[in-house]
Amino acid sequence: MPSQPPVLESPDIDSPVLPSPAPASPSRSPLTLTALDRGPDELPVHVVETDDLRLAFLPTVGGRLVSLVCGGAELLWRNPEYLDDALRTVRPRSGWAPLDGTMASWANVGGAKTWPAPQGWSGPHEWPGPPDAVLDAGEFAVDSRWDEDARELVVTLTGRDDARTGLRVTRELSVPERGATFSQRTTFTNVTDRAVRWSVWEVAQVDTSAFAACGQDAVPDGAGPDDAGPDDAGPDGAGLWVGVTGAAEPVGLVEEFGRLRVGRPHAGRRAVVVEDVVGKVGFTDADGTLALRRPDGAGIEWRVAMDDGEYPDGGCRVELWMQYPTAEPLGVGDLHPTAHLVELEALTPLTTLEPGTSVEQRITWTVSPPRHPAGHPADS
Repeated sequence: MPSQPPVLESPDIDSPVLPSPAPASPSRSPLTLTALDRGPDELPVHVVETDDLRLAFLPTVGGRLVSLVCGGAELLWRNPEYLDDALRTVRPRSGWAPLDGTMASWANVGGAKTWPAPQGWSGPHEWPGPPDAVLDAGEFAVDSRWDEDARELVVTLTGRDDARTGLRVTRELSVPERGATFSQRTTFTNVTDRAVRWSVWEVAQVDTSAFAACGQDAVPDGAGPDDAGPDDAGPDGAGLWVGVTGAAEPVGLVEEFGRLRVGRPHAGRRAVVVEDVVGKVGFTDADGTLALRRPDGAGIEWRVAMDDGEYPDGGCRVELWMQYPTAEPLGVGDLHPTAHLVELEALTPLTTLEPGTSVEQRITWTVSPPRHPAGHPADS
């Protein structure tokens, strides 16, 4: 039988009565997620800012990370037809084209977002987007909490249940109090009563106009006309690289105007030329690291957890889409490129999800500022 609780003796009546210690107050969060105070026709933007970074989210359009600023420099590409440099709405949602299934009707706002792969239009096992009213353009709930142990603000964006794919998408970004590195965890959850099979596909559109503006392509030193060369750095250290584990031939996925030039493996990575082409290439032996550095020194590096398994698009773990402004729409779903950008794309293995189960993708972002603050005479 249980032991009796100990008997507590009554205190001496002459003993001083000490006050009980006050309960510890929860520490205040040094970071907050702030909704910008805008008018009723404005797209709602939520911002978290540290001494090193500013991240802006667009919850009502696919839960995007729509802006990423470091050292005064914007790293992501954002479509100026929808949001200006101050993140004010240029084209209200009421003025967007109705979605008709073609890319001509896609409101490509820009930024970083999560889609399901494989992409395609041949059946229910493929995602026929963008456009897409739920996963790409739908409203995500937004919330934040302060993690005292990690000293970081966790921003969570949760999408609506999507009947076609059977998925609920949750994007969780953890922004530390200090430093230019933050983490992202994306979760696909099967919310149906049937099994579904998808890959988590993160897509970040990165502005490459700086390469064109300085009048040079990011071609590593010593490169030949048809090869990005073995060297790691282009002019001023600029370039685009994909980490690899071997020498598997890159997979040409789209070749609309020219083709992406990919260098030979060197020191565990391949250089990719940033130039005026429209196309896409995939890497079956990618190790999960991707990096783009602009001529001014600003850049983004991804480190993505890569698991074994069957990947979409012939086994591609990492993919790059590159484009420049073209005079006419492409043959690919009437898409009309209007900007210089690269899409950094990372995938998980195709995973069969039974009802109620989930799969995750984890990405670590590291951002570099320009060598000089924006507006510095050295950059003029």
